[in-house]
Amino acid sequence: MLNRYQPGDRVSDEDGAELADLIKRHPEYAEKSGVGVDHFEVQSADYGTQCFRVVRSDGTWERFSYLTCISPARAA
Repeated sequence: MLNRYQPGDRVSDEDGAELADLIKRHPEYAEKSGVGVDHFEVQSADYGTQCFRVVRSDGTWERFSYLTCISPARAA
């Protein structure tokens, strides 16, 4: 999904619904979602890669790794 978009693109509503479910698995979900999720976008990341960012209802945003969301939980 990530590679279907270019940096700066807003993720489609359909893909956004999947990302909304996925980000709930992030260990820092409360921090990432903040006041509530408005939509998702794609942005440039390190070494010529790209990543997703969650745009909150108040216009602030935070990038997140989908790999963190799908990785097994680590023991504390």
